[in-house]
Amino acid sequence: MAKSSNIESTTKSKMSELLEKEEYSPKTLSRSQIVEGKVVAISKDQLFIDIGAKSEGVISAKDFEGEQKFGDIKVGDKIMTYVMIPESEGGQVILSMKKAGSERRWQEISKKMEADETVEVKPLESNRGGLMVDYEGIRGFIPSSHLVTNVNKTSNEPIKVKILEEDKRLNRLIFSQKEASPDAGKLPKIDLPFSVGDDLEGEVSKMLPFGFLVRISGSEGLVHISEISWERVESIEKLYKIGDKVKVKVIEIDPASTKINLSIKQLSEDPWKKAENKYPIGKKFKAKIVRTSSYGAFVQLEPGIEGLIHSSKIPYGTKLASGDEVNVSIDLFSSEQRRVALRLENEVEEKPSSRSVRLNGSALSSPLKSQVKGKSKEKKTTSSKSTKAAVKKVTKKLKK
Repeated sequence: MAKSSNIESTTKSKMSELLEKEEYSPKTLSRSQIVEGKVVAISKDQLFIDIGAKSEGVISAKDFEGEQKFGDIKVGDKIMTYVMIPESEGGQVILSMKKAGSERRWQEISKKMEADETVEVKPLESNRGGLMVDYEGIRGFIPSSHLVTNVNKTSNEPIKVKILEEDKRLNRLIFSQKEASPDAGKLPKIDLPFSVGDDLEGEVSKMLPFGFLVRISGSEGLVHISEISWERVESIEKLYKIGDKVKVKVIEIDPASTKINLSIKQLSEDPWKKAENKYPIGKKFKAKIVRTSSYGAFVQLEPGIEGLIHSSKIPYGTKLASGDEVNVSIDLFSSEQRRVALRLENEVEEKPSSRSVRLNGSALSSPLKSQVKGKSKEKKTTSSKSTKAAVKKVTKKLKK
C-alpha cells in the first residue's frame, strides 16, 4: 500500500511539473491575433496546425492563392497564422495564412515608415489624381504632386518610394516618389522675363467662365474672377473683352505646371486694411442696398466692403430691395474675417409729439400721446369753470 501511494505521488508531481511548463499550458486565443504554429497533418483540403491551444487549428485550402502553394506545405513546417475564430462549434480554431500575411505586411509597413525606409512598388493604373500601385499585395496610391515620373508614361517597372501615410483600419496607404528621389524631384528653373510681384501690362487673350487669360511677354497668365476687383464681380463680360489692354500683378508662378496667376485688384490697396477704424461698433450712417438674399440684405459701405443686415434684424413686414437707401448701424466689424454685421435703424426716429393748449390765456406744452386723457380732463375742468362763472353772473343780476 505504501509503495503504491509513493508511485502515485511521484506520478502526480511529475504531471504537475509538466503542466507548470509553458509548452503544456494551453494558449488563450483572441480574434485577429497572429500566432506561429507547426503543421501536424495535411488532408486534401485542410491543414492542421498545432498552435499550443486546447485543440488544433485548421486552415482551409481555399485560403491559399493556388493549389501549388498549398501543395508546397509539408508536415513539420512552421507558419504564421491569423486567428479568425478562436473556437468554432466543433471546438476547432479557424486560422488563415492569407490574413496573417496581410497583417504582417501592415506591421512591416508601419516599421518602414517609422524608419523612413525606401521601398519598391509596382504601378497598376493612373488616374487624374495620381498613380495606383501595389506593395506586396496591398494597394497604395502616389498623388500626382508626389510623382517624379510622368503618370501617363509610367511602365511596369518598380518605382522607389517612401511611405507618407498608412492606416490599416481605413486600408489607406500613401507613397511619395519625390521623397525617395529628392534630386530627381527638383524641377528645372523656368526663365521668365518677370517674377512674382512685378506689375505688367498685357492683353486679354481668352475669356473663361471663372476668369480670363492675359498674354504677357510671350506667356499667358490667369486672372481669376476673385482677383479682378475688391468689389463683387457679377459678370466678367461686362468688364472685359478679348483684346482689352489690362494692367496686372504677378502673384504666383508654379514651376511644376508653369502656370502663372495674375491679379488686377492687388494693384490697389485692400480697402479692408484701413476700414476697421472708420466703422466703430454702433456707428450710424445711411447706405444703399446692393443685393438681397433669403437670409438678409447686403449694403455697400464703400467700394469693396459690404455688410449684411440679417433677416432677424429686419422688422416683420419690412420689405427691402436693391437700390433702397436705409439707415443702419454697425453691430460687428472684422477685417480679418472680412465680415460686417449691420442693424437696420428706424427710418424716422420716434419723438414725443407735443401740442400747445391755451388755458386762461397762457400756453402750456403737453405731450400728445401721454396727455390724451389729461386734455379731456382739462377741457371738462375749463367748461365747468366757465359754467359756474355764468351762473354767478345770472344770480347777481337777479339779486339786483
